[in-house]
Amino acid sequence: MMEVNRDAHSNELMIVHLPRDEFAKKIGLGIPKASSMLIEGEEGSGRSVVSQRLAYGLLENGYSVTYISTELTLKDFLDQMYSMKYNIGPYLIKTSLKFIPVLPIIGDSMPKEGYLKTLMENPYLYATDVTIIDCFGEMLHSINGSSDMDRYLEHMKKTVHGGKTLIMTVLKNQPGIERLRQTCDVYFDLQLKSSSYGIRHIIRVRRYLKARGKVDKMVEFRVEPDVGLIIEITEVSG
Repeated sequence: MMEVNRDAHSNELMIVHLPRDEFAKKIGLGIPKASSMLIEGEEGSGRSVVSQRLAYGLLENGYSVTYISTELTLKDFLDQMYSMKYNIGPYLIKTSLKFIPVLPIIGDSMPKEGYLKTLMENPYLYATDVTIIDCFGEMLHSINGSSDMDRYLEHMKKTVHGGKTLIMTVLKNQPGIERLRQTCDVYFDLQLKSSSYGIRHIIRVRRYLKARGKVDKMVEFRVEPDVGLIIEITEVSG
């Protein structure tokens, strides 16, 4: 088992290590504290799985997390996490994990134009160490032109400068995310590749500012029931 000295990195890095996998080791043990992170990928590439793995790793290392989902109910989220043996129940009870479902609660009652305003003006969403928005693409429907994007990017910068860490997932090449790619401190580009062994899931690390350890540029992974995210030991080519 790899030893993790959280105190040595407490001012720079948020540790996401789990004894069961090598994911943290591949990304320099964790993610920078007070940073913004973008996880982009096509449907089925594992965006939610990666963000859920990050959430569980953060919780297991003593951090608090708010997880905002535009797709899952609480039951769906629990089922998905427990199917990977990510035991989040105690964290929900202690409220170190706050799960906030968006669409299942409001349905069609709120115009999508109101999503972004709510996201920026509700301090409850940023009361924890880390806020994860999965999938932020739904919020992009609220952005009307460059001025709204300017407002959101300013909000994101203020959140980060206030010591919080923000993680967002988006669908591949969704309109309006170019400036997010350019602004975020960490950018994971998730890809699906066909091979003789089937479909390969790959994380291409396009940007990783403030890294405190070695960060692999490409990480191949798979997901297995009752295990969770598993890092492939084969070399990624191309």
